[in-house]
Amino acid sequence: MAEIRKAEIGDLERVEYICRMTADEESIKDEKAGRIVSLIYSTYYIEEETDNCFVLVDNGEVVGYIISSVNPLKLNKKYKEKYIKQIKKIDKKSALMARFVPVPYLLLRFKYPAHLHINLLPSYQSKGYGTLMINSLLDELKEKKVKAVMLLAAAENTGAIRFYERNGFKKFITAFGGVGMYKKIR
Repeated sequence: MAEIRKAEIGDLERVEYICRMTADEESIKDEKAGRIVSLIYSTYYIEEETDNCFVLVDNGEVVGYIISSVNPLKLNKKYKEKYIKQIKKIDKKSALMARFVPVPYLLLRFKYPAHLHINLLPSYQSKGYGTLMINSLLDELKEKKVKAVMLLAAAENTGAIRFYERNGFKKFITAFGGVGMYKKIR
């Protein structure tokens, strides 16, 4: 039986791997594309805000994660200082597009001060682990007196959207091929 624990910096490699393996075919097949996806969607959280992250571990191996930021200003600053530079070394066009990733979190920080990303390897999906991971994060955020959390999902990812809705998230916007969802914590 898999268990949930707080993430540690030593989990970074597995978290990046899971991020790649659950993103898209290009991330799986192309090392550079996979590295860019990891730098955009997972690396920052484990390196900079580990205390807001949890991992799902089975037989000593990380098989899923839920990562969060509660400080959009720090995210934006560090992301530009460190992570955009790393992406630029791999692909300049991707670095240009990645500059826009923190923008929704900055714009919505007063209403939704935290955001999250969650991914589990396919063999661990639809077994209740995602809900347990969300609850672990929500408990942590509640303790930190965070009032709401948001996430962005691809509009075509209807399975994920249904999962979030079952866990109490509500849509607040659908635009540009994405869906913004939130959940009040307190």
